[in-house]
Amino acid sequence: MDNYLKNKTILCVDDEPGVLDTYRTILEEGKGQGTSLQDLLSARQRRRTAGTKGAFAEQEKIQTKPSFRVLTASSGEEALEIVQHEISCDRRIAVGFFDMLMPGGIDGQETISRIRALDGQILCAVVTAYTDHSTMQIGEIFESQEDWLYFNKPFTMGELSQAAFHLVSAWNRRRREEVLVSQLEAVREDLFGILNFVHDLNKVPPMLLDPLLRGVLEHFLRLLDGRDGFVQLGDQHQSKMIIGAGCFGKITVDTLSTMKSQWDFVGKAMHSRSPMIQGDMAAAPLQVGNIIQGVLFAQRSGGVQQDLKMLEMFASQAVNMIRNSQMYQELHNTNIQLTATLDELQQTTGQLVQSEELRAQYEKLTYYDGLTGLPNRRYLEVYFTQTLSHCLRQQCSIACLMIDVDNFKVINDTLGHTMGDLILQEIGRVLSEDKRGHEFISRYGGEEFVMLLEDISPENAMKVGQRIRGEVEDHTFNAKGEPLKITISIGVAVLMPTVTTTLTEIIDKADSALYEAKNRGKNCCVLASVE
Repeated sequence: MDNYLKNKTILCVDDEPGVLDTYRTILEEGKGQGTSLQDLLSARQRRRTAGTKGAFAEQEKIQTKPSFRVLTASSGEEALEIVQHEISCDRRIAVGFFDMLMPGGIDGQETISRIRALDGQILCAVVTAYTDHSTMQIGEIFESQEDWLYFNKPFTMGELSQAAFHLVSAWNRRRREEVLVSQLEAVREDLFGILNFVHDLNKVPPMLLDPLLRGVLEHFLRLLDGRDGFVQLGDQHQSKMIIGAGCFGKITVDTLSTMKSQWDFVGKAMHSRSPMIQGDMAAAPLQVGNIIQGVLFAQRSGGVQQDLKMLEMFASQAVNMIRNSQMYQELHNTNIQLTATLDELQQTTGQLVQSEELRAQYEKLTYYDGLTGLPNRRYLEVYFTQTLSHCLRQQCSIACLMIDVDNFKVINDTLGHTMGDLILQEIGRVLSEDKRGHEFISRYGGEEFVMLLEDISPENAMKVGQRIRGEVEDHTFNAKGEPLKITISIGVAVLMPTVTTTLTEIIDKADSALYEAKNRGKNCCVLASVE
């Protein structure tokens, strides 16, 4: 697993030496315990398969022990110096763990802000017992909620190891994605440049090698007033190609070697690297630079009368045309390969875009209700955990309003489930538009909605409940073209949380108050007994 974590540098900032020692003990190489997410999943699987025998149970026993390079600082100023030093050495810190309250210097929030100004890629974990800053204020430092996380001190070894592993993994994954996208962009730019050149070249009518060689031979024979001849292309490094005319019309590479007098004469011309005329035979080497690519041969009745310089000029033009044809064929084949590569690149780019879209869709499906668009129960659990931590630090109250649509079964039975869904959507819109400030509204399930509030008295919580109850009561719904009035009942629970307080506990209290509201005739708010 460490193969994926090329950068494993973590900066730990805390004014307590004992806390810094704890960071080193848990995170440094050879000292930490394997408590990654995979370990937790494996442990749960082993519990579920307790008593199971065989290879399957053994296969689930996966252990991983990620280790990290740990840098420590006892103040925000020292942390800034460490980051600047790492940058000057062309190194990057992947993750920072920051305490919020550090007397005598800049606090954790200011430290994070300054470090993010130096290196905006570093991911952060806020680890503190209490702070004067809310999670919303801390979150304003970051461009994305995925750039940081929050958990309390004292922390467990498992909490720290898991947070470190996932943050470092996220940092390295982002860098790999950035490199991949950069490489893809560079390759695509190069491909477009080459393809534009090939496109321009494709405007020229193609000249295939076979008809070109026949045309060259015909012109060579016409120049020498000959009837018989051949053109041979290729050397010891290339596959030989030969085309003949007249008595050499069916000549091949094998039969050429049996024609001793003609081939001896051709050999002399190629050795001399210049055209030759001897009796009724003429030969002109096809030469590019110092390489002989082939030869032209002509034979006629009677002596050949022709200027050797003319033959040399013709051979020069012929070899240029032949070379252009070969280059065209090579470029044509390259064009085919580049087109295939471009198609693969476009598919890869499309997959990257699709992957990002799927990630966004997955997040929406995971945390939001598909019918009303409000946060769902899973999002409610995450939000409650954050709110509970803040209320414990600030020593303030937390309130829960359990909202239920009155007589909803009658609506479904008389108007149909489709109309019931439309009414739930409209109620969700009314509740969403009516919420204020830090009021959090979510769909709990069926016709039930839950609102969470923090730092509020029971009296004010009841006022919020009466306000939204009145909003729904005053709203006119459209039921198949007919106006419809709908009411809601609300149970309100307010308590001072402790470390053992759970979402289920406060919802149960609000639900009991909701039950009392139903018994009182509905369309009202009831406050649960305050302990």
